[in-house]
Amino acid sequence: MEYTKLLSEQMARSKKLKNKKLEGFSLLEVSVALLIFSISVVTVYQLVVSTQISSQSMREKVIAREIANNRYAMLETIDYPLNLGTRSGMIEMAGQEWVWKEETKAASEYLNEFSIVISLKESEQVIFIREGFIEKR
Repeated sequence: MEYTKLLSEQMARSKKLKNKKLEGFSLLEVSVALLIFSISVVTVYQLVVSTQISSQSMREKVIAREIANNRYAMLETIDYPLNLGTRSGMIEMAGQEWVWKEETKAASEYLNEFSIVISLKESEQVIFIREGFIEKR
């Protein structure tokens, strides 16, 4: 008795499954899914690239600031400019060639104004500028 009841339930269930249309995904559904996936991949790729460019830019700014600080220390100690005007030079730091340009001009009776501009040799784009005043000697 129980067996027949169980068998009839199984048959009823199999009839329902046969009547139900079994299909896969439609072309439209697959296309939308691929579109969403490709947009997310492109977005993640752009995020990674922009992060890498940003970190490279920050690295260059830190190195350029250190070069400017070193040049300022030189101005204050052993490489004080004897004449007002512009002078420049090159330095290698962190495996790259850097160009520095210093401009010194009179600001007052007791002070000279200075500007130190740091750029990469290959790009000649200004990366860091340090400005200030030094005591006349």
